[in-house]
Amino acid sequence: MRLLDQISTPGGVLNEDRAGFAGTIAWVIDGATDIQDSPVLPGLTDVQWLVDCLAFRLARAGCEQYRGDGVALLREIADAVEESMRRHRFPPDRLPPACSLVLLVDRGADYELVRIGDATAIARGARTTRVSTDYFDRREAKAAGHHPGGLDSADARTGIERRRLSYMVDGGMESVFSGHPARQLRPHRVVVDWSDTDVVLLCSDGLARLITDYGIYQGWEDLMVAAGQGLRDLEQQARGVERGMAEPSVKRFKKADDIAAVLIGPTTTAGRIDPWMRDRRT
Repeated sequence: MRLLDQISTPGGVLNEDRAGFAGTIAWVIDGATDIQDSPVLPGLTDVQWLVDCLAFRLARAGCEQYRGDGVALLREIADAVEESMRRHRFPPDRLPPACSLVLLVDRGADYELVRIGDATAIARGARTTRVSTDYFDRREAKAAGHHPGGLDSADARTGIERRRLSYMVDGGMESVFSGHPARQLRPHRVVVDWSDTDVVLLCSDGLARLITDYGIYQGWEDLMVAAGQGLRDLEQQARGVERGMAEPSVKRFKKADDIAAVLIGPTTTAGRIDPWMRDRRT
């Protein structure tokens, strides 16, 4: 596979999203905003420590040409995160940091897409394959509607902690990634042939807002075509909408979100005209 484009920008002061590509693995990580005011782990925030730790281990696996099971890799990394938090004496009564993520593992003739949380993967080619969910969006929209004061509301912050802990340990259909000792990861995965693929987009929900919140694109097919002009253009469209907003929308606690995305294509073979690149030129 080959990297076509990559972006990761903050919606506020700190960027808690990560996007990366190394060897056989590409990933997007969407950190869940810390509710606690001061970090315990050795990072600017606890969640920044988590996303950097996760990104480092994914990069190492990719550089080592990992072609195994993506779910098994994430479970192995979660074990390592838990052990590292223990070494750093993370308080057992404190809510651990969490994140969503989506990764692509190149297995040779095909590749695996794995999602945990509200990140998204879209593969466009002979057919369109999507790995995503609106589960978290629906729950956040409902909660934000009850707390128009946003994250300044103590009740809102308490509710976020309660929901986040549930995502970590309850073992429902959806989960988030964390090093919680009682974690229940619920990855969602698909396998796609490279021969059926022109381009793959991995992104955080900050980019998905172009569809879900801002209505700039009617669906993923439209957004995938626009991605051919560059991920920076998409990011600037989202930032333009956010700059024009006086307050967060009724569906969100934050006016602007971090944006991370990676665009991946198959390794070009001799004599083949890449359909996605043809679309891009026109």
